[in-house]
Amino acid sequence: MYHIFLAVVSIVICYKLGDWRNWRKYYSTILFLILSNVVCILLTYNHILWLHETKILNHTFGDLFICITVYPSIVMLFIPNFPKKITKIITHISFYVAIFTMAEFIGLKFGYFTHHNGWSIWLSIIFNYTLFSIVYLHYKKPLYAWIIALLSPHILFFLMRIPYNSIK
Repeated sequence: MYHIFLAVVSIVICYKLGDWRNWRKYYSTILFLILSNVVCILLTYNHILWLHETKILNHTFGDLFICITVYPSIVMLFIPNFPKKITKIITHISFYVAIFTMAEFIGLKFGYFTHHNGWSIWLSIIFNYTLFSIVYLHYKKPLYAWIIALLSPHILFFLMRIPYNSIK
């Protein structure tokens, strides 16, 4: 139920405040974010770091549901309002990191989200700062974002001591 709540809230807020007229401008970045998450799901399938707990859907479908509902909404809210000044950029990214962290914290408290294999809310905060920075980078300079995205799993595997033989 929590996942449906997150999806509905994201879609409603995006419907009211998002840049729907220009959705095509953000389409490739939306796909980039979805694909990045799907790759993360696949690479950590046997060594899960976090899990969307749901009684309705299994782990994979729960993640995919979030991917196709929440992520497009977030991109259409995040990118069009991106500021130019560095202090405002930090505030803008921090706002979205706070929203993601708060949603995760609530999910953790009510059992709709769990951490595994050394993952923590603090790592999620770092991950979310990285995520939103790369999302905007993809919008502006997609090639650079793809290079970072190709290196990121190796960094994650190194930092979290995930063995490569755990990849499905």
